[in-house]
Amino acid sequence: MSLYPNIINVKKSDIVINILVIISEILCVSSIIINALTTPNFKWSFIVILGVVYSWITVYYAVKKTINIASHVLLQTVAVSAILILLDFIIGYKGWSISIGLPIAICAENITMIVLMIVTRKKYFKYALYQILALTLNTIIIVIIAVASPKKLLPISLTSITSIITLIMAIALCGKDLKEELKRFFHV
Repeated sequence: MSLYPNIINVKKSDIVINILVIISEILCVSSIIINALTTPNFKWSFIVILGVVYSWITVYYAVKKTINIASHVLLQTVAVSAILILLDFIIGYKGWSISIGLPIAICAENITMIVLMIVTRKKYFKYALYQILALTLNTIIIVIIAVASPKKLLPISLTSITSIITLIMAIALCGKDLKEELKRFFHV
């Protein structure tokens, strides 16, 4: 039994990261070449590239231990939303990313934030600003969805309901801490 924690060998992890970067680059370049040779009318290689970029964003923030969980959830929601919209445009814009994809991403983010609030209630005041940012983002996206596809009310309704529940839970679980955090943030 050692008194000191095991230290990760930085040289070995740098080698592994460099190998993974090279594999990612080879994957992206080869998918572009194969796409150009086999199906030049459908740019599926961009889907592969988006997947690789998203994977690297996820790995980077997962490995960084100083990141707040709520900020990671918010970043993932923004990244997934952007990738869904890009994917929709790559495969010939049909509007599914805005009418279905974004509401699902927002609902997942809201449910994750609710779980975080319940599990880490005493520490939740640290997440207050991220929750306000997430709710602001949700409101903007809900308005965009309502304008872009007013016929699809179910996804918008579910998104609105989860956003409202998340706000109510944030106020109920840590209203005083939330108020203090907002005062500090806005210098009131």
